[in-house]
Parts: sequence; structure tokens; C-alpha cells
Amino acid sequence: MAGLIDAIRQCDVDGSWRRLKVCARDTCRWAYYDASRNQARRWCSMAGCGNYIKMRRAYAVRTGRAPV
Repeated sequence: MAGLIDAIRQCDVDGSWRRLKVCARDTCRWAYYDASRNQARRWCSMAGCGNYIKMRRAYAVRTGRAPV
């Protein structure tokens, strides 16, 4: 437990706490560290969650339906 508390404290000190995010896919919600240069990453994995969301969005555009 002390190791976890120390890691949280260290993240707060060095500013890396802001890079800890939650996946934007509703059914996933995994936490991940955003190592991108502009801190704009939205998914835990582009190959999994990012691909799924982008495919649903493209399908909605093609069929004229609202994205779900």
C-alpha cells in the first residue's frame, strides 16, 4: 500500500498525473497513460477501442444515421 501511495505522490510532484486518462469507449473505461506529444489521446488502444469507435462513426456517416 505504501508503494502505491508513494507512486501517486510522485505523479503529483512531477506533473504526470494529468496524463493518466480513462478510455473514451463506454464499454471499456480502462485507465491508461497518455504519452502522446499533445496529450490528445482518447483510447486505451488504437487497435481495439479506437478502431471500434471510428468504424461505428464511419458506418453512421455512410448510412445517414446518428452515431450511437
